[in-house]
Amino acid sequence: MSGVNLRWLLVVMTAYLVQVAFLGDIQLLGVHPDIMLLVAVAAGLCGGPARGAGIGFLAGLLVDLVMPGRIGTTALAFSLVGFASGLIGESVIRSAKVILVGLVVASSAAGVILYAAIAHLLGQSSLSDPRLGLIVGIVAAFNGLLCLPVMALGQWAEDYEPTARFN
Repeated sequence: MSGVNLRWLLVVMTAYLVQVAFLGDIQLLGVHPDIMLLVAVAAGLCGGPARGAGIGFLAGLLVDLVMPGRIGTTALAFSLVGFASGLIGESVIRSAKVILVGLVVASSAAGVILYAAIAHLLGQSSLSDPRLGLIVGIVAAFNGLLCLPVMALGQWAEDYEPTARFN
């Protein structure tokens, strides 16, 4: 296993522990932050589509282990969002922090909606949940607030040089 893969594994496992031990207890209007989705987005933005898809799948699978519902729903959604974030990240040569936060917020919102759509296709009533807009907004806002430290971890995991892609 390469150094980059080990660093990403460390980032994912640390984020998972933070999610389960701390963030699951923090709620705003009944919605908790989803740092695992943020890790998938960061992996795509820092490491490209393949890295985003792989890390997104791993992060989503870990979330699926502790969430009710069908196993693989979150893994599929996070994998697709990580891949799409990677495509977006490749098209942005150098981004200001404001643009980066905007990308993370938009990707996080898309991830929650994608999860709801996949879950709906599998027989859950996620899309008809009257709180879906609230959930999308709160998760996207939390991820926007947490994106700079998580992106710094993503850059560390990718072993970026001091002239990082996102300043």
